[in-house]
Formats: sequence, structure tokens, C-alpha cells
Amino acid sequence: MSEDLSRTPAPSALDPHPDRARESGGRASLWLAVLSAALVATMVGGTAGAAAAWLLMRGAGPAAYSVKVVPSSTEEVVTAAAAAAVPSVVNIDVSGASTGTADPDLPPGHPEAPRRGNGSGVAFQSAPNGGTYVLTNDHVVQGASEIMVRDADGEAHTATVVGTDPERDVAVLLVDARLPLVEAGDSKSLRVGDLVVAIGSPFGLAHTVTAGVVSALGRSLPEFENEQGYPLVDVIQTDAAINPGNSGGALVNRAGRLIGLNTAIYSDSGASGGIGFAIPAHIALRVAEQLIAGETVERPFLGIVGTTVTKELATERGLPVSEGALVGEIVGGTGAEKAGIQPGDVVVRVDGTTIRSFDDLILAVRRHSVGDEVTLGLYRKGKLIEVEMTVGQKPADLGSRTPSGEPTKTP
Repeated sequence: MSEDLSRTPAPSALDPHPDRARESGGRASLWLAVLSAALVATMVGGTAGAAAAWLLMRGAGPAAYSVKVVPSSTEEVVTAAAAAAVPSVVNIDVSGASTGTADPDLPPGHPEAPRRGNGSGVAFQSAPNGGTYVLTNDHVVQGASEIMVRDADGEAHTATVVGTDPERDVAVLLVDARLPLVEAGDSKSLRVGDLVVAIGSPFGLAHTVTAGVVSALGRSLPEFENEQGYPLVDVIQTDAAINPGNSGGALVNRAGRLIGLNTAIYSDSGASGGIGFAIPAHIALRVAEQLIAGETVERPFLGIVGTTVTKELATERGLPVSEGALVGEIVGGTGAEKAGIQPGDVVVRVDGTTIRSFDDLILAVRRHSVGDEVTLGLYRKGKLIEVEMTVGQKPADLGSRTPSGEPTKTP
């Protein structure tokens, strides 16, 4: 099972021509990299000066070691949350070589320009050598040759990449300095309506604080898929304002504890429309621990390639249900093959969870760990049966041997 996220360069405050916008049937577009440090081509002449100004528009935040948590009895809940978490949030500047694609805003024949961008991160763990590990998004640092982290005191530190997981859009950086660490919250216990605070560097404005609520949980976004067809699933939705540069920043609860990693927004314009998404902290931190340890990142996987059942598809194929996940092919050597799952099966339940679409199946699998035993309720030749199987690890080379045919998703 996979959860690939595309890593489209983000539109900047200066660039009205984002490289790739994912349109969704005339509705608002989902911008992953609109939050990112997605590297933006530096323009010539007056635009170059404006780009430099945009990148430098960051003020020193509160002193990293002098900020005190406001007592929980205060009525200023957002103030308390910000005071606790702001010292741990960093601004990330990245630069890298041009991709080789001609920039439409540069004169014809102009040499390719280096790319620069801005994002956010959060210090979450001390390193054995006296440094600090910083959590951010993979799309913030992807392709970067130089990474500079600026802490809440305004001090700049060179950062190196410890590891990345593009499928979950998580990356870990290491800086050679002691930074205040964020405290982890319980993202599994969030409720719709809970107060949340987003902290990051929108448009390069370091340590900006916005507040809102948890709008929805376990969100699955089938409209957003990468080239392999994997959607963004199991994310927190919030109306706290999130804008370009917020990617990798902290989403915290009223106590200032980390409960999410800001990563995407729905928007008509690429700026905040009140619909933002964050990777739950318990997922991001688990991946980060595996990256630091040099372990293979766990990717729960069944080995089923398939598609969502619709009324039209059910009529065309003579299926017994109009909702569910239709199995198209089985990846060899996986749990699905060992359990005897067959093409044409329609999965409608995983343990006690109802499956109405293939994205539901991906979400249900992702919430398990490799080695878990699950029971699939599925229709086979019109009869509802149960099949027990073991959740496996996604093969590292799956991308190079994805089965062909109509089905496009693989949990």
C-alpha cells in the first residue's frame, strides 16, 4: 500500500504562473506545493530584487530559550499555544540547481536560473552529537542542494537531510545546534471542533501564527493523486490559515503540543481558502523515527490493485453492489496472493470498517501495521465471504513493476 504525494513546484508570492496546478473538475484545486519551499526560479532585473525581498521578509521571533508558557488558566488560549510551540518552529530556506525547464518569465535564450524557496519545520528531537532533528515535508527539501534553517532567535544553521519518505511527504533534517523541542500531542484523540494553531513561514514571514479548528479527520482526497495514482489520505482538515511557505510547519493543540504537520490546501488561487490539511503527528513522528534509525520505512500493504466501484461500473460488470473496492490484479508474493484474493472480488469491509471506495481501502490498510491480521469482507461471484490475511510491507520496486490495465491504485 502506498501513499505517494506529488511534488509540484509551488507558486510564490511573485510568480502568477505556478508550474503545475492540479485541477479538480472546475472546483478548487488541491495545492500540495503551494505550502512548500518548492524551489522558485529567481528572475532577472527588478524581479530578482523582489524575489530577494520576498525571501528575506522574515523577522526574528521570540527568544528561543526565554519564552515561557502562558498558564493554562489564561483566557488567551491561542497565546498559550503559540508561546509553547513557536520556539520549536523554524524557517527553512532551500536552493538548488535548475531542473532544466525554461522559465516562461525569463527572456528567450537566458541562462537557466538557480531555484530558491521557503518552507517551515519543527524541532522535535535532540541528536547524539549535540545537534537537533527537524521535521518537515519531503516536498519542502526535495531537489535542494543547500538547506538553511533559521530558528526563533533568527539565527541561521546549515542543515543536512537525514532521510525522506516521499510517499508520506515526511523528511528529517539535522542542524548542528541545540533548539527547543516541541512536545508531541495525541493526534489519535483529536475531535472535530478542537482548537488548533498553525505556525510556520507563509510567504517567508517567519513564525506566523494562525488559529482555527479541526474541520474533519481521516480525510481522503481522491482528487489529489501523484503519477502512480496514490491519493492523499488520512489527513487532518483545518480552517486555520495555511499559505505558501507553511509546509512542514507545526499544527498544535491548545497546549502547544504537536498534532500535525501542515502539508496541503484546497484553493482556487493557491492561497488559503480556509481548507488546509496536515499529516497527523503520530504518523509523521513514526516515520521520522524510522528515518533517523536508518530503518526501512514501514508501508502497510495488501498487494491488491484495483479501482472504485460505481453504479455505472456495477451495471457494466454485473456486480452485486454499487459501492466498494474492485480487485483488478494481485501483486505476486504479497499477503493478498497468499490469502487467495482474486481479480473480480469486491471488498466491502476491513474488520469493522465499511469500504465504499478504493480510497477507503487504502485508508483502512494504512491504519494498520505491517504484520497485523485483518479480515476482509468481500463479494465473490455474488456471494459475501470473509477472508483473513496478513498486512505486508510494500515491495521497494513496486513502482517499476506496477501491473498494467484499468485498475490504478494499490493498497
